[in-house]
Amino acid sequence: MKFIIQRRPVNLLLWALVSALLILNLIPIGNSTSSSMSSNKLYSFRLDYLAHSFTFLAFAWLWVWGRIRGYKWFARYELPLYIAVVFLCAIGFELAQKLVPWRTFNPVDLYYNLIGASLSVGFILISHFACRRSR
Repeated sequence: MKFIIQRRPVNLLLWALVSALLILNLIPIGNSTSSSMSSNKLYSFRLDYLAHSFTFLAFAWLWVWGRIRGYKWFARYELPLYIAVVFLCAIGFELAQKLVPWRTFNPVDLYYNLIGASLSVGFILISHFACRRSR
């Protein structure tokens, strides 16, 4: 019976990315850094909200890199499982902040996480269908 999650070193890259992003979301940041990110704006967007969105583009980069190298992230149902990981991370990273005393849950951060995850999934789908068309 084939496992859905493959046991190959390349798959460690996906889980290393998830772990690194989780740690970055949970590390304590000083009040000066937090207020600096919240008060700095690019046009009308707060930079911390842009950071939340752009963080999830790392998943799209990893997917495309894997496609170029010919890697499969999961043995079966690769695309839906990878997309599920992206969205679960978007929700889970913000919910995890409720569990640590030095971070706080912010529904607006969750919203921007989901926007970033959606952008990432968009790029993943474009890559997936472009790769299928070129075969």
